[in-house]
Amino acid sequence: MFKNKITGILLMLVPVASCQKDAAVSPSLKAFTEEHQHLVLTPGLIACSAGIPTGWMGETEHPTSVFFYPVEGAFDFRYFETNTLVKDSTDYALYREKVLEDVPVFNGKLRRFKNTAFEGERWGIMTYQTEDRLHICDPIRLKTNAKPTQVAPALLHITENGTTPYFEWEDGWVDENVIYFQVVTDTLGNVISGTYTYDKHWNFYHLDNVVLNIHDVTPAPSLQPHTTYTFTLMGVSDDNWVNLMAQKTFRTQ
Repeated sequence: MFKNKITGILLMLVPVASCQKDAAVSPSLKAFTEEHQHLVLTPGLIACSAGIPTGWMGETEHPTSVFFYPVEGAFDFRYFETNTLVKDSTDYALYREKVLEDVPVFNGKLRRFKNTAFEGERWGIMTYQTEDRLHICDPIRLKTNAKPTQVAPALLHITENGTTPYFEWEDGWVDENVIYFQVVTDTLGNVISGTYTYDKHWNFYHLDNVVLNIHDVTPAPSLQPHTTYTFTLMGVSDDNWVNLMAQKTFRTQ
């Protein structure tokens, strides 16, 4: 009889343990999108990732950051990641949600997930919602260990031309950048301009070579004379990895 009781208890524990195990498994991106079929799945969420060196942007613990641009009204920021560098980066079933802290960058104009350490390479995808849409980014190849982001302000050159400074830069040791992100901020960290170019140069505030403007405001941004600003550059590869970061302060004339 004692043996039968033990067997009964074990049988009762099996489904409980199974449920606990299932609960511990993070949902896949595929399951998440299917759960939100009532929303319009909208590609084009602007995101990239960089291997942040210790001390850069005040970071001391998290070796990788996933930067993203939240449009007005965005909420429910989520991040999904593969366990390895899978061949099919568009297979949402291979991505599992990873709960990470996200913090504001440039006073909230951008945000970044503070990713934990991992081995090798992986793919990451993030999402957020607006009123009737589920926004999703293209797959981001996380190369923290294979091709760490180079922080090289010496590759950035600024010509202080009155209130229309000219910026130009060179690629670093990884020559795989296909697009460049430029941000001008004031001394409080507020974004004055945020632009993307394919060229390795940009003149404030000329938009002739700008392919994407994330701070398209009216009236157009302007700089004040005899004022200090900061220019931040990111060189991004086709798989959304930041190969190059550079930052310098400058003063208008």
